[in-house]
Amino acid sequence: MIGIDWGSSNFRAYRIGPDGNVLERREAESGIGSLEATDYPAVLQQRIGDWLALDDGPVLLSGMVGSRQGWREAAYVACPAGLADLAKAFCLVDLGGGRTGHVVPGVSCRDVSGVPDVMRGEEMQIFGLDTPAGIAMACLPGTHSKHVTLQHGCIAGFATAMTGEIFALLSRHGLIAAMLPHMVADFDETGFRAGVLASGHPGGLLHHLFGVRSRRLFGELAAPAAPDFLSGLLVGHELRGTDWRGEVQIIAGQNLARRYLKACGWLGIPAAIAPEDAAARGLYRLSRHLPG
Repeated sequence: MIGIDWGSSNFRAYRIGPDGNVLERREAESGIGSLEATDYPAVLQQRIGDWLALDDGPVLLSGMVGSRQGWREAAYVACPAGLADLAKAFCLVDLGGGRTGHVVPGVSCRDVSGVPDVMRGEEMQIFGLDTPAGIAMACLPGTHSKHVTLQHGCIAGFATAMTGEIFALLSRHGLIAAMLPHMVADFDETGFRAGVLASGHPGGLLHHLFGVRSRRLFGELAAPAAPDFLSGLLVGHELRGTDWRGEVQIIAGQNLARRYLKACGWLGIPAAIAPEDAAARGLYRLSRHLPG
């Protein structure tokens, strides 16, 4: 089969064997943000046309390709959502050459106040995890971090934190940005740890954020450490906002995953970094639910 994780910025494709092993992977900066609705078949042929000619197995497309701005909108499946539930909500697209692709739906839930939350693409990474039969939890750091609860193989619920986006905004615009160095140095673990621990002080996030500026003014925070202190402050508040149970699986690129693993350790949250290619495993497992 062929599994595709097609997001706003990047295109990732996996050619997967009958046993679920990844035979080949490809990645390109061909996200949906730069495409029109009529561009998708041509981009697919450009990126994996040789795979399509070689294999006649199913093609699954997940991520923002199934959003309202993507190739074809695949409606959200409400929690609790399992693989079988996603398979029932596939949308079909014409890949050309007589081939049909299955667009994977996203997943939605509501918090205790009734506010809706959504994910699209992350669900395939989550279903690529090997989790216990009972309750398990996962953390997917990023621009919009996801904290996910799984129960008996289904996504029972989740919450989104805009950690990465807020860090980007604060470090580029406004008073805090003016106090940060123009050139980002290597990871300052001491500064990051100080920010994570400061997130537990009284006062709340908005007060703590101004402390980045005031610490710099009083010489209590060195310029090279300031970006990672700010990062630690936001990550600390993010992680403290969830009642974690059991060992948390962290799904992210290695650098970001290690950063979150350190933060979890300082906060006393048991955690481990999930194996690579979780999305490929999730797409493979979902393909097993196709009819026939």
